[in-house]
Amino acid sequence: MAIQTRTHGDVLPVFAIDTLGGPGYATTGVPVQIAGPKLEFFSMDLGADAAGQLGTGGAVEAVIRCITQLATTHFYQVEASSGAMSIAVYPVAAWTAGTLQTAIQALGTVNTYDLSGATVANNGFKLA
Repeated sequence: MAIQTRTHGDVLPVFAIDTLGGPGYATTGVPVQIAGPKLEFFSMDLGADAAGQLGTGGAVEAVIRCITQLATTHFYQVEASSGAMSIAVYPVAAWTAGTLQTAIQALGTVNTYDLSGATVANNGFKLA
């Protein structure tokens, strides 16, 4: 059996998401996000039951298209029966809750669904 002597490297972790110091005690001061870029999280109340708006040409698609004018959607969730929607986007600061709310409300009626009363909050990432 062949043996190869290791001549470089160490046993420190590549990512240390549970510490502020990071691997090798780096001085970044923030945890490492290994799943991609820093995300901004918004919650929205689209106003009513959105079950009929989940397909192509629906209001949910219009909202996502609106958001992607300035940011990339990383992931989203729609609670169809209540019209609640949560979305994670990047880069951060592309939208504020106020500017996003104004843009969504300006969509008006899409596929018979009224978005003029939609509300947006920037309340961070929360698990129910």
